[in-house]
Amino acid sequence: MPYIAQVAVGKRAALRVFGGDYPTPDGTGVRDYIHVVDLARGHVSALRKLQEGAGVYTYNLGTGVGYSVLDVLHAFEKACGKTLPYEIVARRPGDVAACYADPEKAARELGWRAEYGIDRMCADAWRWQSQNPDGFTD
Repeated sequence: MPYIAQVAVGKRAALRVFGGDYPTPDGTGVRDYIHVVDLARGHVSALRKLQEGAGVYTYNLGTGVGYSVLDVLHAFEKACGKTLPYEIVARRPGDVAACYADPEKAARELGWRAEYGIDRMCADAWRWQSQNPDGFTD
């Protein structure tokens, strides 16, 4: 998502989409995108679990929903009100067609679920990037 935001503020000419021939609905890779606030809440929930006693726990923190690169691009276009240029280029070695979390264990044991969808993620990312076009600075 940072690269899409950089295209939207003019820091990049176009988004490079790696692979347009995956066995997915639009041919682009599918991933599970999570809002940073949801991720932070998940970490806090996991820390609370550790306070209950010793142990090692593993949880997948994600939405459990996969979005393609073009899904995210179009959601970001909606958020920023612009059509964003992109080019489909060759796949990167090692990239898989789809990868997304199964957050059911986190829901069951931590009472945690992601609350924000892709539209909110893009709107918040756009708001931040448009207010900070150069990103983080020292």
